[in-house]
Amino acid sequence: MVDASPTSQAVVPEPDAYRPLLADRARGPAGVVILLAVVVIAVLGMRYANQDAAGRLDLTLDAFIRTHIRRDEPITGALVSLGDPPQAVILVAAVAGAAAAARRWSGVVLTIGGTLAAVTVTELILKPLIGRLRYGHLSFPSGHTTALFSVAIATAILLTSAQRPRNVGLRLVASLAAVVVAAGTAIALVARHVHYATDTVAGCCVAVATMLAVALALDFVVPRSRFGPSQPGSTCVTNGQRGLM
Repeated sequence: MVDASPTSQAVVPEPDAYRPLLADRARGPAGVVILLAVVVIAVLGMRYANQDAAGRLDLTLDAFIRTHIRRDEPITGALVSLGDPPQAVILVAAVAGAAAAARRWSGVVLTIGGTLAAVTVTELILKPLIGRLRYGHLSFPSGHTTALFSVAIATAILLTSAQRPRNVGLRLVASLAAVVVAAGTAIALVARHVHYATDTVAGCCVAVATMLAVALALDFVVPRSRFGPSQPGSTCVTNGQRGLM
């Protein structure tokens, strides 16, 4: 650091300094949300393990959804198709590409790696472990819901911590829109008799827990791997002179 008089001193962020995915004040609540999501998955998984029939909660939620949304409506088919692998890959690529354009490399890893991890947990771990069937196919948790909510959560995290657009309200609206589309897909899956409601709830919980855990892990590991424990991502400007801190 350049020695100078302490009379005028300012800390200037480096242009390439690491920008956390989650704000400091959000990390505690994120941990609580992860824990709650895991509890919901565990409770529902034990309740519906090795079953192929709707439970009481499913009967209530499924009936409510199917009363208000017809399975043959075009919008339900469009929403369900968003969770198909080709469309999901396109969505992941779009969000990761936007993060790369903004030089948010941690966002690229979150979007691609987090979504892949969430889908892997659903398809290769939880579905075989729990063994719930729907029309002869493993259905708990919903893979479509897991994929769409993973992309939506990555989008919301990146927009919330983005520098552009500068209008905070616009970023919040865009984040909410992504989550609403994912929720719409979950509802459409129930309306079209593809999944029970609890399948989609579990898929949402897998996505939430995985994406938040990946974001927390990246925020912990990346700054230390780049800068070391002192995390020198800023410069000290004193009396017009600049030096690394």
